[in-house]
Amino acid sequence: MLNLVPLRELPSGQELLQDYSIDMLIRQIKQKFHLAEKSLNQVMTRLRQLTLKYLELLFGEILKFKSLKQLNAWIASRLPAPQNDPNPLAN
Repeated sequence: MLNLVPLRELPSGQELLQDYSIDMLIRQIKQKFHLAEKSLNQVMTRLRQLTLKYLELLFGEILKFKSLKQLNAWIASRLPAPQNDPNPLAN
């Protein structure tokens, strides 16, 4: 019997959805804020650190931002906290 699994439940599906979401968000951001490639690449790097859940939320929020600063603050507040190893040589 054939068992179908939703795309979002597969690791490869998650990656595909994340890449598609980032591509679409970058198009919206480029059009809204008229960014140069260097700035777009910086935003893309930060978007790649977000979960798919946050990327989907951003679709609903993107039109509310009046400035790139607001967008960057929204992204920064949802990025995972950096993990600081107090003693990196102990491993």
